Amino acid sequence: MATHEKLNVNEASKEELTQIPGMGDKTAQAIIEFRENHGWIDDISELEDAEQINPRDIDRLREWLTTGEEDKEEGDEGEEEW
Repeated sequence: MATHEKLNVNEASKEELTQIPGMGDKTAQAIIEFRENHGWIDDISELEDAEQINPRDIDRLREWLTTGEEDKEEGDEGEEEW
């Protein structure tokens, strides 16, 4: 289990993304461009389609990134959608 706070891939800045160990400027920029071109990222595995993201790195990214959906689901207990 991760001992650090995960970054929301849908909201993180390039500067925040480059704080992830092993992530450089090009990869962080690729994530931002993917997000801008494709909209909200529902699952980290979607990043496999982004330039500069190696599919074998997706599992490592899961340790550092969240889509925000996990937080939303935890906070919505007992609430109805309309």
